[in-house]
Amino acid sequence: MSTGRRAGLSPELIVEGALQLAETKGIDGWSVRDVAQRLGVVPSVIYHYYPNKEALCDAVVDRACSEIRLPDDSLRWNEWWKNMALTIRPVLLRYVGITDRLARGKFTSAFLPMVDSGMNKLFEAGFSKNTPLVYSILVNTIIHAIGARNLRSERQQHNRHDMGEMLQRFAGLKGESVALNYMVDNFFEPLSRADHEDEISQKYYETVIDVVLTGIEEVFLSSRGRH
Repeated sequence: MSTGRRAGLSPELIVEGALQLAETKGIDGWSVRDVAQRLGVVPSVIYHYYPNKEALCDAVVDRACSEIRLPDDSLRWNEWWKNMALTIRPVLLRYVGITDRLARGKFTSAFLPMVDSGMNKLFEAGFSKNTPLVYSILVNTIIHAIGARNLRSERQQHNRHDMGEMLQRFAGLKGESVALNYMVDNFFEPLSRADHEDEISQKYYETVIDVVLTGIEEVFLSSRGRH
């Protein structure tokens, strides 16, 4: 039975309970009442520490992002960012919905070391005044690529991307487009299979990161030597 108080209850314990719910239901799949029930208290006790779910979500995101370890600072800028992209992905896949918050700029303190280190690596590489632009390109690519994978997760609470439904829609159009037919047979259909999805998604993600990093170097660094 829920009680008004619980000995030892703390902000950290509340966040831990919410984090566990976020791992199984996503950021949007639980309520403050759910957290209270999990901890055996009434919701009003939670509100004593966090005024609303938004504040608790920020704390959950902060805790989740604290799990992310920064790459070795001695790495070259593109190696550092590739490592960062691979390190952050499992965490953001584990807690569905965080990418949506990050895409809207809802960063927390735990994300700031990544901001500082990432910007420093770009400054050191010589991007100069283009550093903010390059940083934004990299962060948006990482967040949106991971977010696209999360849209297909069973823990996605709203507007889940149903691959089966998409393939049914495409089935009626395949005869009208050779290109669509090829994409369905060689990418979308294999991606829809549970035994191939993780492998294809990982390869897609790594390829996107490699292409973006190569393109950034070509556009912003290599081109300087041609002018």
